[in-house]
Amino acid sequence: MIESLEGTVGIYLATLVVAALSGLIPLINAEIYLIGVALYTRSIPLAIALGIIVAIGQMVAKIAIYQAALKATNLRPGGRFATKIEKARALIDRWRDKPLTLIFVSASVGLPPFFLVSILAGMLKLKFRKFVLLGLLGRSLRFVTIALLALLT
Repeated sequence: MIESLEGTVGIYLATLVVAALSGLIPLINAEIYLIGVALYTRSIPLAIALGIIVAIGQMVAKIAIYQAALKATNLRPGGRFATKIEKARALIDRWRDKPLTLIFVSASVGLPPFFLVSILAGMLKLKFRKFVLLGLLGRSLRFVTIALLALLT
């Protein structure tokens, strides 16, 4: 399937699509895909470009996750879940003043998982621009490094 997608829209758009999907569906591994296309191209400039494209695709997905979590914080469900949700909100409020370094570290290293950090950033209502900037910088560092390391093998 990926080969036909690449043949139809090109390696760059295919990489962007795979990266965005992997940002939403953790079972799709952007790192393995990136290693494959970097080895296929065998070009340092293309590997760098592909790493940045993967970072952008991932951030498109993480922005969607951030926005969904941000909107979910405004929900006020009743019933048996109300108490659990209020406890979760109290826990989240304790993290509100923590430094934004966690976003960059998670985006670049992957621990804690950036998927979860994106949810947390939305729930904490962290500044959107800071989330995007730190996330994009961290993801770019991560994926460009992976693409370049693949070429060293």
